[in-house]
Amino acid sequence: MDMQTQIKKTIGRYSLIASGDQILVALSGGPDSVALLHILDNLKEQYEISLAAAYINHKIRPRAARKEILFCSEMCKELSIPFYQDEIDIPGLSMEEKTGTEETGRKYRYQALRKIAKENGYNKIATGHHRDDRVETILFNLARGTGRHGMIGFQPFRDNVIRPLYDVSREEIYDYLEDKKIAYVIDSSNTSPRYTRNRIRRRLIKLIERDISSSAKDNIIRFSEILRAEEEFLAEYTSKLFGKLHAITPGGKNTLDLKNKLDYDVWLQRRLLVRLLKQCDVDEIDYALVERLLKKVKIGKSGKIQISAELYADYLNEKLFVFRPGREIKSAYIEIPGRYDLDYPRVWIKFEYIDEDEDIERYKRDKSAACIDAEKIKLPLSIGGLKRGLRIHPFGRPGRKKARDFLTDIKYPRPLRDELPVVYDNEGVVWLAGIEIDQRLAITRRTRKILKIEIGRR
Repeated sequence: MDMQTQIKKTIGRYSLIASGDQILVALSGGPDSVALLHILDNLKEQYEISLAAAYINHKIRPRAARKEILFCSEMCKELSIPFYQDEIDIPGLSMEEKTGTEETGRKYRYQALRKIAKENGYNKIATGHHRDDRVETILFNLARGTGRHGMIGFQPFRDNVIRPLYDVSREEIYDYLEDKKIAYVIDSSNTSPRYTRNRIRRRLIKLIERDISSSAKDNIIRFSEILRAEEEFLAEYTSKLFGKLHAITPGGKNTLDLKNKLDYDVWLQRRLLVRLLKQCDVDEIDYALVERLLKKVKIGKSGKIQISAELYADYLNEKLFVFRPGREIKSAYIEIPGRYDLDYPRVWIKFEYIDEDEDIERYKRDKSAACIDAEKIKLPLSIGGLKRGLRIHPFGRPGRKKARDFLTDIKYPRPLRDELPVVYDNEGVVWLAGIEIDQRLAITRRTRKILKIEIGRR
């Protein structure tokens, strides 16, 4: 089977391309991306697609980059394909974020490609990753520490990124280019032992093929395909359970209800945690991070775990919270009657006077509403967040106490306190929204005017 036929088979097998797609090819000038661009150009009329190419300069090899940009530009001109370019200071970002050059380059390269695609109306991005890249990725993940996902390797598609060369080898790519007499450039960094993947490619794989099995690469790919088939079943099972356990708070925090965690085997707990991290857009999920979260769930002790620069996790009351702290509720004065929509958290709060003959006992049972003695309010009323040192006399309980201590007593999760709206008057708390009113505003037999306050999700 020739390479173009193999690529068409891959496109059909994974539904990578649809009629009318606008595809941006990640073009470096190297053999993989050059072969990809030429083959998609050959197929564009058959698939009824439009093509463009983009070169991302990492500012690692300035002199070589200038030559590659010129080469890619001239190639696209010959093929009548639009050409874009962008540059990113990967060495600078790598030092700033204290991450490896390869990891940083991968992260920001995709960001740059997505930016170009979005600005110019391309709905898919095609990269030149091939079968040998899959083998190298699997070995890299295995050595670094990974689970089933890492052993499967990268997918033929993810979001709007497609990999048409998924099933062809590096050797087949070189043979194709030689046969068609298509020129390309060689990136000198691809042979440098400085980079981990090069050492895997040039040393580890050759050693395995020489001393263990000459079919090692085929065997690794076969193993990953077996895992992929199993993964499809496990992913569906996990997804259904995750849908029952997962929730998003009005303030946008992700939660996972694990009160029945003892019913789940460790492998399933790990999968649920990975699914939660993906829900929170965590790109780099390694074994160590999952184990830290698993330990937190097992011990059941509260305390924040830092996941990334802005993301934290905490386990409280048999729920795992993943959140970005630091947001505050904006204060606003209230007119009665009236309804107020909050942007954070995304809730509405409604104020209205009601008749005495309404079923007030029902509102006492339903924490989404509260009824208070309107004549005891010390105007003005306002809505805001939980203030430091705030005190409350909870309805039906003895004495005043700090609001934070009261929330601790009723096991109100700490990560949710920054999204708890509080209704105030000139003397202090009127209502911890959805939780409790202050005793001084309670309805009695002498009450003549009742204010009902309701809260609901937007």
